[in-house]
Amino acid sequence: MMFNKYISGSCDPECETCMSSLCRTCEIRPVFNDTQCQGCWYPYCKSCLDPFLCNMCANDRYDGYVCTRICFDLCYTRIEACKFSNDTCYNCKDGYYSAENACKGCAYTGCQTCTNATLCETCKTGYWGKHCNLTCSGGCVNNTCNIDDVSCVCNDGYFGKACQHECAKTCPLSSMKANKTLCNSTTGECRHCKTGFFGQICDSSCNSNCSAGECEQMSGKCSACPLNETYGDACDKPCSRKCNQSQCHVESGNCSLGCIPTHYGPRCEFTCSTNCKPTENWVVCDANGACLGGCVDGYSGDKCLTGEISLRKRESS
Repeated sequence: MMFNKYISGSCDPECETCMSSLCRTCEIRPVFNDTQCQGCWYPYCKSCLDPFLCNMCANDRYDGYVCTRICFDLCYTRIEACKFSNDTCYNCKDGYYSAENACKGCAYTGCQTCTNATLCETCKTGYWGKHCNLTCSGGCVNNTCNIDDVSCVCNDGYFGKACQHECAKTCPLSSMKANKTLCNSTTGECRHCKTGFFGQICDSSCNSNCSAGECEQMSGKCSACPLNETYGDACDKPCSRKCNQSQCHVESGNCSLGCIPTHYGPRCEFTCSTNCKPTENWVVCDANGACLGGCVDGYSGDKCLTGEISLRKRESS
């Protein structure tokens, strides 16, 4: 193919560099001839000295000046694969190495590249070790691990240096990987537990007395007690029957809704004075034992005890 010799007195547009309207170098593939660039005749020429004389072939071709032959099948074709004049490989495909003007196979199937038959440089996905003959754990992300020490990044559901251990089934489920649970990839500790379990790896069951079977992960203490009518770490202690509706705080046992009308104190363990007058709703005293409706005749004071003490003094004298 011939190109225009000049355009407006300048070099041929296919020239890469020119001087005094004379073409000195051409774009890839065309060849220059004084002032013009002329295309190489053979389609696999990368560059040529004249239209019919290649001096560089395309990456996967050889055979000197015509570049019509394909490089040896095992040559790596993404870069200049073989020598210009014959099919001696510069670079071999994965699993092979260059020796004696040919590509020979690595001895171990796990080798991706090797410098000789038994010395692997890199391993194929899923393999590790000096000879790439050891397999990575199925817990490794993309089934890939370090060639020297088998360490890897873990998928959800696995832990350990080589991600060789599965997280406890009582750890919470992963939202990313079906039927796999979440835990610390180094220690195996669960981030939190499924309902009904506690411990670092959620291997202990919460007490059956716990409300909804829920307890604190590290201590195993019940998070709540059924109907709030029991208290304690295992919800095994009954709230005082003097508590209003028999309900109390899960940890302290103190009445959470106050006391029945005739009692007071944190656990309603004290009885209001019998000298108190009841109110219209029959509440006798407040949380400190002070009479809310006043005292019966003959008694005075917050708890209506003054008259009673005086009476005892008179009777004793």
